[in-house]
Amino acid sequence: MHDYSPLARARLHLTTLAHALALALLAPACGALAAGAPATAETRRQYDLPAGPLDPALNRLGRETGILLAYPANLTTGLHTEGVRGAYTVAEALARLLRGTGIVAVAGADGGYTLTRQSPAGSVQESGASRVMPSVIVDGLRETADGPGTGYVARRSAGATKFDVPVTEIPQSISIVTADQLATLKPVSLGEAMAYTPGIVVDPGYTNSFDVFYSRGFRLSDTSGGIYRDGLKFGGAGWASGQQEVYGLERLELIKGAASVLYGAAAPGGVLNTVTKRPTAGMVNEVRASAGSRGRREAAADLGGAIGPAWNWRVTALARNDETQVDHVPNNGRYFAPAVKWQPSAATSLTLLAHVHDRRTAYQYSLPAEGTLIASPYGRLPRGRFVGEPEFDRQDARQYGAALLFEHAFSDSTRLRHATRYLKSENHVQFIGLDGALADDPRRQARTAYDEWERTRGISSDTSIEQRWQGLGMTHTLLAGFDYARHKPESQWSLAAVAPLDLFAPVYGARPEAMTLVPSYSTRAIATRKGIYVQDQAKLGERWVFLLGARHDWASDARSPLGGTPSWSTERTEATTGRAGAVYQAGNGFAPFASFSQSFEPQAGVDVVGNRFKPTRGEQAELGLRWEVPSTGVLLSATVYTLTQQNVMTSDPRMPAVRMQTGEVKSEGAEFEAKGRVARHVDLIASYAYTNARTTRSLRPTDIGLRQPSVPRQQAALWSDVALAAFGWPKLRAGLGVRHTGSMSDVQGTNARVPSTTTVDALLAWETGQWRTALNFSNLTDRDSLTCSYASCLYGEGRRVTATIGYLW
Repeated sequence: MHDYSPLARARLHLTTLAHALALALLAPACGALAAGAPATAETRRQYDLPAGPLDPALNRLGRETGILLAYPANLTTGLHTEGVRGAYTVAEALARLLRGTGIVAVAGADGGYTLTRQSPAGSVQESGASRVMPSVIVDGLRETADGPGTGYVARRSAGATKFDVPVTEIPQSISIVTADQLATLKPVSLGEAMAYTPGIVVDPGYTNSFDVFYSRGFRLSDTSGGIYRDGLKFGGAGWASGQQEVYGLERLELIKGAASVLYGAAAPGGVLNTVTKRPTAGMVNEVRASAGSRGRREAAADLGGAIGPAWNWRVTALARNDETQVDHVPNNGRYFAPAVKWQPSAATSLTLLAHVHDRRTAYQYSLPAEGTLIASPYGRLPRGRFVGEPEFDRQDARQYGAALLFEHAFSDSTRLRHATRYLKSENHVQFIGLDGALADDPRRQARTAYDEWERTRGISSDTSIEQRWQGLGMTHTLLAGFDYARHKPESQWSLAAVAPLDLFAPVYGARPEAMTLVPSYSTRAIATRKGIYVQDQAKLGERWVFLLGARHDWASDARSPLGGTPSWSTERTEATTGRAGAVYQAGNGFAPFASFSQSFEPQAGVDVVGNRFKPTRGEQAELGLRWEVPSTGVLLSATVYTLTQQNVMTSDPRMPAVRMQTGEVKSEGAEFEAKGRVARHVDLIASYAYTNARTTRSLRPTDIGLRQPSVPRQQAALWSDVALAAFGWPKLRAGLGVRHTGSMSDVQGTNARVPSTTTVDALLAWETGQWRTALNFSNLTDRDSLTCSYASCLYGEGRRVTATIGYLW
């Protein structure tokens, strides 16, 4: 019997909920599609499918025709097609596409098909409403936990369990951005890539410098241990680690809430794991060029394939010259990532990944609230206002990385995994910051020039054993492992006075005075993280899935002044965390779950009596429901949670220098996410998040009840793209998206209300033969938006238009 994927049960008609989504959100488009649907298999149309690997050819044919099907995971491995060109019916086109592959299809009465191998006699069989015919239509690729996903939906993941499982068996919220979503929306940063993910806000202060977000009200960054790549801790620093290149990634996985059991020290908001593009057995050949607003020019290539039966390779490269919306701030990048995979047998594989990433940009310093958030007698500061000096401000970052991924199956029940990454990254940043308006001339702001040099280098590794066994009436997957990370960040800060600037009529040309080293900020450090973990997933019958895990961590942070003879001081922290959860497979695609999870994050320093500060502790309780809608490609999820962080630092207003760990922050919320194909030619992403994150305990009475900065209470997003084949344009696709961010307040600043904003994105794409052309619009209406805290504000991204042409073979 074949091990078919869930898509093997796919049929064309939608269930009640999918109909409701399509009608409520896309009623005009869906109505037109239904009215103008083609005559399915009897209609002749033009095809131009090139020769090459069978997988992508089947996937493309499925997209163009809109007919669903599934096939066993290993059925098409290594198979190629001679291609299809000319006018054919669906059956004729598929027969030509599959010619010589030894594959036939079971065609159901509902119009769906399932691939299977041809019988020895090669005959066509008929049985009731089904018949086997030498043709098939596909609407999905084989899926693995580190692969691109199927359309906008990823049904398998390893991010929340460290082994390959269906998403519906995970008792914790996880949001996944697939390769198709990245290719369609074409983001240039991780923040843009997660623009349609519920509960995520990009920290505006570093949007062009390094990757840092707010998740469920808490900060998520590489410095706090929240950024991983291929399951390994990234660089252990913020400025020095810089940003990841989105074009080099296969998918993004955000594990939401406390997640220290598998990942160690991290803030309670969650862990973001990115997955690098990896070698595959099938050929991957794409070159593309882009041009757009603000002088954007970009060229990229993604190439790969097989070298003999045991070796696969892939090379990803990109060069981008671009300007941001802020005057004198570029966004130029170069990225090169070779990879090779050796698989001498089905049981063993070794993958080597490497990358070099260069960026040339500048730090975008925030603007004062007066003139942006609140009215100024001198007018409104424009979106592109630059507060530094064009001849001084710069940010040059260079990143080198190399990783080894090894896997060996000793038997069907025992598997060893090991991964190691070395990263070296440095960033030289020069910027000018504002120090407040001059008393005698409020139009002019005092300024200070900063020269910052950041570097990090180090290694991270993870080794685990997976053992499957039967016991206590259940089927167990036991995971035990050890991970280790040692990074050496270094930082050197110097500052100097520089002439004030009239922000409302700037005249540039000032030069900073002689730089002075800041010893307290100029340090070298060694951050070591070690942890052992154990986790058991137990399945009871066909319905229940239980997950139980525990971990113990040892964290060490040594620090020394950067100059002179090293004088090290070391702080050590230990912590034990746990998680527990259960999923009930209720049938018909429903999978409700409940979970409890913990996190910890080390804190530097000592209290007033000399005792080491304890790590902050995070605890999350969550209830959720996933629904893999039968007969469709739609996956829905809805969750409610409460997430608390304790041991938060606070200071007594009467003695500001005295810090105590008596603070608490609590976040309560609800999230909804829907992704997938809701109708034959209609794909959808929908999300909503309610986040109530507030300070609940503090030595400062005025802090209690304050919302977390940069975290809106309400967020919603909707994206849909439609293949216009039903209107007689089989090669044309159009998309429209809406993103809403609710109001916030200028926390601990002016306390003024930051207004909500709604932005519109759009897409117009054309596919013909091996060519792909797309026109992407971000913030189509050029709507202004602000994010403010501590009386400083930053504008959101304005309108951006990008035209892309690509060639695939």
